[in-house]
Amino acid sequence: MSRLIDLSLPVVDGGGRLGIQTKFEIVYSFEKEGWQGSVFRMFAHMGTHVDAPLHFLRGGESVDRVAPERICGRGVLFDLSGKQGSEAITDADLEAQDQDNELREGDIAILRTDWTDKHWGTPKFFGDSPYLTPEAANWLVRKKVKAIVYDFAEEYVVRKPGFTGPECVIHHIVMGNGIYNIEYVTNLRAITKRVVTIMALPLKLVGVDAAPARVIAIEE
Repeated sequence: MSRLIDLSLPVVDGGGRLGIQTKFEIVYSFEKEGWQGSVFRMFAHMGTHVDAPLHFLRGGESVDRVAPERICGRGVLFDLSGKQGSEAITDADLEAQDQDNELREGDIAILRTDWTDKHWGTPKFFGDSPYLTPEAANWLVRKKVKAIVYDFAEEYVVRKPGFTGPECVIHHIVMGNGIYNIEYVTNLRAITKRVVTIMALPLKLVGVDAAPARVIAIEE
């Protein structure tokens, strides 16, 4: 029997990032119309989401054009939960976790730090997150993974106000090599096996650079 593990952060009214606040509004109500209908506004990169190449690659494909098979499939867990705030995740860390060569070409690398579980919704999440080094990103490129799952802010520079696209070296390394980012998941500690199936299902927002996603892990 399969076990489904929800890795998605809840989206809440009033949350936000980079000055863009998530807002819910009930526009049809039981009191007036006898039913409820709501609208919402949110940053496409808020909470659990999938980055499209258009996020950093001018002319890259938008999130509605990302093929499901590129962000769903066999995932291999890397337990990096011993990492502390502002500590680098290096290629040596990843190599040490993959002595059995379980990570194969076309897999999804799942990088677990538990940082989202501990600090999501606080300034500490972005301001003091563990981060991926360029050498670690290139290690994943050499392994030819198709996507990476993160529960931390992998780009060191995002803790700096006013960061620019060219400064985001990890995104350029990863996305420039056809690898997709599945960002800011939670609950990775609930996974009990090294190998699971990852299902990441972003909204098909036409022409947009990212979309909120429901992400689950399936243990067989």
